[in-house]
Order: sequence, then structure tokens, then C-alpha cells
Amino acid sequence: MNPTKNSFSRWFAVASCAVASVSFAMAADFTGRVVDQSGNPIAYAWVTAKNLDRKIATSVLTDERGAYRVPDLFAGKYAFSVHRIGFTRVDEKELSVPYAGTARDFSLVSRSDIGEQLPANAWLAALPDGQYKARFLRGCAICHDMGGPATRKQRSVDEWEAVIKMMREKNDIYGTIPSFDNRQLASWLVEHDFGKKVHAKMPPMPTAKAAQAVVTEYDIGGEWTWAHDMTVEPATGAAWMGDYVNDLLIRIEPRTGALETYPYPAKGSGAHTLHFDKDGLLWTTLQLTDMIVSFDPRTKAWRTYGGLQKGSQVHSFAYDTYGLVQYDAKGRLWVSEFAKNSIASLDPKTGNVEEIKLPTRPSADGHENAYGIAMDKKGRIWYSQYAGNSIGMYDPASGKHLTREMPRADSSPHRLSIDDEDRLWIPESGYGKLVMYDIKADKFTEYDMPDPDTFPYATRVDGATGKVWITANGADSLYVFDPKTRTYEIVRLPGVLSYGRMIAIDYSDGSVWTPLSSFPNKHGNRLNSVAVRVKMPR
Repeated sequence: MNPTKNSFSRWFAVASCAVASVSFAMAADFTGRVVDQSGNPIAYAWVTAKNLDRKIATSVLTDERGAYRVPDLFAGKYAFSVHRIGFTRVDEKELSVPYAGTARDFSLVSRSDIGEQLPANAWLAALPDGQYKARFLRGCAICHDMGGPATRKQRSVDEWEAVIKMMREKNDIYGTIPSFDNRQLASWLVEHDFGKKVHAKMPPMPTAKAAQAVVTEYDIGGEWTWAHDMTVEPATGAAWMGDYVNDLLIRIEPRTGALETYPYPAKGSGAHTLHFDKDGLLWTTLQLTDMIVSFDPRTKAWRTYGGLQKGSQVHSFAYDTYGLVQYDAKGRLWVSEFAKNSIASLDPKTGNVEEIKLPTRPSADGHENAYGIAMDKKGRIWYSQYAGNSIGMYDPASGKHLTREMPRADSSPHRLSIDDEDRLWIPESGYGKLVMYDIKADKFTEYDMPDPDTFPYATRVDGATGKVWITANGADSLYVFDPKTRTYEIVRLPGVLSYGRMIAIDYSDGSVWTPLSSFPNKHGNRLNSVAVRVKMPR
């Protein structure tokens, strides 16, 4: 058997029993049916129960009979909502749930105007497919959905040009917006009725297991909280998030929703990527202060590592299929440096940092960015170049480099991951596709996504199953791709404009987490950042 898998089983045994005992002692259910104005059952309607004290919202989908069951609620006061595309939303501001549980039926009224209920990809469908659209998505969908309140309005060329100019100035430090002519882009948006025209078509329903998922959302912080990334602690099942704006490390207790905060040891840090390692240390890249830090949840002790070049925008860690930071044969961890098109190794024992400048090539925008990063079985370091439209490899043993152009121009390869067969799984953000690069065969294979006009942000290989999770921004979804059958599971999320980033997996129960982190939060129709957990039947 896989020793890594056995280790996870041991780590989670005690924690799982403890969580289960609390859950059974305090569980209450909210049940009922959802029907239309004629009394016909409505399938695939979201029923959400939000605990007003704990700021936890639990959502489930109705079945074909219109029946639902929201499980394992704390007794107390709840706000309830029921919604489905094609029907008017129903909200109950305050409803009591006793320990014994309660039942309630809901009736929804059908509606024909469904534009505001649709995901962002329904609005992006107005724009013609091709390389120009891919470049537009690369620059403008990297921080939030392109289909929110800010874009769902008719604008003149002058107004669009002002918006583009403003966004270019605000995001100049990240260097991700392509060198468009602002006027030309504004004219293109107006010509194709972007923000005015919507593709009013019902999206496909979730797949069978996903239709039975329990989705839990946890409110984090306020309007200017930016919970960029998150991870799950193997020893406890707790979720951890970094607040990019407010320099806070946040721990979430999954059952109770209780939050603990720990200030990062640097101001203006830009907490970006988080992963645990095999020893239980939590690592974070601090993008805006060119630092890497570790945190021990047991002792609450920090250790800070500098030595990275100024303005590096240290980005991501190389990690294994169980989400743990990887160390090479010399005990070093590896990170990408977004702004300098470099990768770097760090020896945690000595603090020694070695930076490797990556090869550059002529590109449409004259720059490249090292983004996602992974380590193969031979200890070679692979990376994606978001603006450079390529993936590359550096071999620390030989010092050799290799670069491979992506199959499509301006495809924007995003946060990749590697599986146990040394295959890279790459989100092709510009075209809404999943790409597999087989390192041994030196071959790309491209897979269409279930929904058009998505903006896949990240992939995450599930170490227990070998399946690949993808955040599907623009479609309010997660996808699960099975490399064996080459098929997807579609996991829908209850909130419109659910913009996910990195995916974390809790191997004690198979639940999957991602932050919903459009920025600012109002661009995602939210008052704060949100962590979301999806638990499907096994």
C-alpha cells in the first residue's frame, strides 16, 4: 500500500472520531419540498440555511421529487433562501431550527428574465471566440468573474476605455494585462454588446454524486478581506486561509465555524499560497514582501525567510498529490517568482536561497511570468508561464532548461499540478480547457470543459483517487476529471459569481475546499470573503 496514504489514515483517525461525536450530538435537519406555482416539484433548486450567529451557510439541491434535506445544523436562528435559475428567489430572514429539526415547504414562481441569475460565462458568450478573446480573459478575469454587476451594463466606448485604463493602472504591479490598445478593446466590447447581451440558456445540471453534495460556506472578514488561498491541516481537518490585504492567517474549525486569527510577521505582506508539509508546518509565500514564512500550529511559532530578490512576487510552492510541500533530495523546497520569471530553492535548515532565472522568448507582450510550479519524480522543476504561454523545466542536477509552447496562442497556462505518473495538469485559462502534458512522452493532450467560456484557475490532483479537480470560474462550479475514463463530474456551487482559486482536500472525509475570492468582494456579490467546502457521497 501507499505509505503516504497510510500516514494520512493514522493522522485523521482521532480527529475524525472527535468531529463525528460532536456532529451527532448537535445535529438537526431542515427538510421539505420545493414546488412551482402549480404544485409541480422543482428539481435542482438550491436550499440554503445560514446560521445567523455562526455565519455558516449550508446548501443542498432538491431531488427530482423536489425534496431536500439540509443536514447537521446547530439549533438556532437561520436565514433561509431557495433559488433556481428560471424562478423568483424566496428568502426567509429568520426561522428557528430546534434540536429536533424542522420542516418547511417552499413555492417558487417562474420568471422569464433570467440574465442576473446566470453565471458569468453566459455574458462572456456574447464575445466571439478566438485569440483576442483569450487575451481579454487573461488580463481581465484573473481577479474576478467577468459577468458581475460591474460588467452587466451597457457602456459607451469612452466609458469602457476609462474602466480599462483604471484597471491597468491598479494592476500594473502584476503585469498580467496584455498590451491592448485601450480604445480598440473598448470598441470591441461595445461592438459585441458585452454587458448588454446574455446567452440565456440553462447550464447542464450537476452529475449524480454532485447533485447530492452538501455545500458549506464560511464568512471570512469584511468587505476588504481577500482570502486568496487556503489549505487543510492533515492532523486536524481544520482549514487555513491567508488574508492577502490584512496580513492575517485564519484558522477555520469546520464543524462550528469558529475562527482564529494570527498576524503574519510582516506588514503589507500579501499572503498568497499556503501548504502544510509532512512535519505539520504551515508554509506561506508573502508575495508583496518577498518572503517565505512557516508557522507551527502546535507552538504558534513563526519562522521567516528572506533573501529573495526585491520585487520577486514569490508565488507558489511545488507540492505533492496530497497537497504537501515537496522537498528535493537536498532538503530544499521550491517556489516560483512571478514578477522576475524565476524559480527559487530554499533550504529551511540554513535559510539559504538560490534563485534561477528562467529563459525568455519573444512574446506578444515582451515579458513572461513564472506561475504554477511542480516537481517530478526525478527532482526536476516544472513551471507554467502565464503571460509567456509556455511551460518549462529546470533540472537542478544538470542545470539544463527546457521550454514547451502551449498548443494554443495566448492560452494563459495557470496553476498546474502533477500526478503520480508525472503528468502535468494545466488549466488553459484563455480558452477554458484542461491540458495534460505527459512528461515522458513529451506530448500535450487537450480536453474541453463541460461549460463554454469558463476561466479555469487551478488544478489539484487528488492523491487518493488520481482524479483532477479544477476551479471553473465563470460557471460557478468545480469540475472533477477522471483521467481513466476521460469524463467529468460537474459540481455546481450555490452562489452566482463563485470565483474559486486553489483547491484543498480533506482526506479524512473526501471533502474539497476552495476560497471564493473575487476581489473586491462586491464583484462576487458578497460582503466578505468566503471559504467553501463541498462534501459529496463516497
